[in-house]
Amino acid sequence: MNVNEHEQEPNQKHDEGYKGILAKKANFLHFLKKYIAEPWTDRIDPDDMERIDKSFITREYRKQDSDLIYKLKINGEDVYFYVLLELQSSVDFTMPFRLLRYMVELLNDVFKNTDESERERKGFKLPAVVPIILYNGEDNWTAVRSYKEYTDNYSIFGDNIINFNYLLFDLNRTNDETITSTKKVLDIIFAFNKLKPNEISYNEIVKRTAELAANLEADEIIELLNWMEYVHFKGNVPAGFEEEFKQAIAKGEVSSMTHTFETMRDMRDQKWLNEGIQKGKIENAIENAIRMIKEGLSFDTIKKVTELPDDELRRLMH
Repeated sequence: MNVNEHEQEPNQKHDEGYKGILAKKANFLHFLKKYIAEPWTDRIDPDDMERIDKSFITREYRKQDSDLIYKLKINGEDVYFYVLLELQSSVDFTMPFRLLRYMVELLNDVFKNTDESERERKGFKLPAVVPIILYNGEDNWTAVRSYKEYTDNYSIFGDNIINFNYLLFDLNRTNDETITSTKKVLDIIFAFNKLKPNEISYNEIVKRTAELAANLEADEIIELLNWMEYVHFKGNVPAGFEEEFKQAIAKGEVSSMTHTFETMRDMRDQKWLNEGIQKGKIENAIENAIRMIKEGLSFDTIKKVTELPDDELRRLMH
């Protein structure tokens, strides 16, 4: 096993947490109607929404990005919504080109999976793809918003060059009152995300979350818990904590919620510490193995000394 196989950057955990919430159709529809709020959102048929369980992130960005794809019908025609979860601390100015690559991969997949006789007929058209960026960075979003602006001399070629605009949801530039005007689980997660531990106390963060979550339905409380566990605690929560947390939210008991959060946070920190120690041991073992390989020691000797897995040792020896 490659020792880096199970490593995951913190922003990836955040991305996957949001992806899990938005994978529920009702949450994604709420996101479109409230936070994108284009005129065409009123034409979406909620009964004809399908999440596409694929990713079109190219290899070099797989540790950095997470995407979510939905196929909907508007006016009876298929439309794909391509959502890139850009939950980074800073703006990536290559965004237009990255989006172009991902969208072409999506359209190529649609084209290849369309019957040849259908795609060769005169009236065949590819579906519309609507790109959306969900961004929660501290910096203002200053990347260009259209592809043509990422192209030299675009102004002299008019409509003869590739172009598209993407929609942007910038969480930290979204008004707090707008977010809390409704109290769906996605709103509460957005509100929670905007609370900064360096600006207000941890108890205040818990209190505000409890107040916002007080009227959630039971299934939404579970969704909120799952998101917090996944993003902040990597799902490492013992039996009994889930029920305690649900009851604390339902009753708005700040002291109980604070205790639960602090215990979960302590567990998370200890887990990260243990993982760091283990990673250091593995890296040291690999360095020793490489040195012994150069000295010509046998496979069995190196394995006995370093205790590395067979497949990792074979990888190093080749």
